Amino acid sequence: MPSTEYKEPRTCECGYTSMGINKWSAHKKRCPLVKSDKDTLIEQMKQQLEKKDEQMKEQLEAKDQQMKEQLEASKEQLEAKDQQMKEQLEASKEQLAAKDNQIHDLIREAKRPRTVNNTTNNNRFVVEQHIRVFGNESVDHISTSQIQSLLADPSNAVSQYIKLKHRKAPGGVNQNIRIPNKNKAIYQVVVPGEGEDKEWENKAKGEVLEKMYDDSSGQLEAEADEETKIGYNFLNHQDKVKLSESGADGGRLYKDQLDKIHNIL
Repeated sequence: MPSTEYKEPRTCECGYTSMGINKWSAHKKRCPLVKSDKDTLIEQMKQQLEKKDEQMKEQLEAKDQQMKEQLEASKEQLEAKDQQMKEQLEASKEQLAAKDNQIHDLIREAKRPRTVNNTTNNNRFVVEQHIRVFGNESVDHISTSQIQSLLADPSNAVSQYIKLKHRKAPGGVNQNIRIPNKNKAIYQVVVPGEGEDKEWENKAKGEVLEKMYDDSSGQLEAEADEETKIGYNFLNHQDKVKLSESGADGGRLYKDQLDKIHNIL
């Protein structure tokens, strides 16, 4: 006959103790502290889900960290690439600036003939002594009102000032420039000779025009008042010409000024 008791007593979490199989079975059914198989299964599933959630959380955190590291690496690569492009652009600008300067120097050099220093008797002639040496012209005959009128026309101011200086001086004292041959880029200017004599000397066209522009533009700039509209506009135009002389526009504006001087001679 089957036994109705356990070999050893069973004790419940509530403190109930019994060796009887039937009593123990009945107690389990009514004791709230005793978990059913269903409750146990639910608890196990809950633990498994929590474990999976924890694993997924760790995986997501690891993935997020990996993406952050990749993003940071990409950012560093982009910054390095951007810096490299900036350096290349800066180098290109410097190369272009150097090339522009070379072109400008070549343009100026091309205007200088290779035979400008010929000092034979054929190229030197005695000059009337009342004529002033080139670069030392008199400007006493030019009034302040005439200068202000010239400043009002910035693009023609320098050439017209030179016209007044050399053509309108009393007694022709400033007629110290001439063009012996229009087919050659050579001017003749008055220079000091032996003793008190003065002579005509060959000079490169470009050299003479540049000196005339530099001297006359400087004299006009000294008369221009930047506080007035006329003075401000003239000085602003002069700044553009200086930039052009440095090659800013390929030298076009500066060359235009020299051409105007040539045309009035």
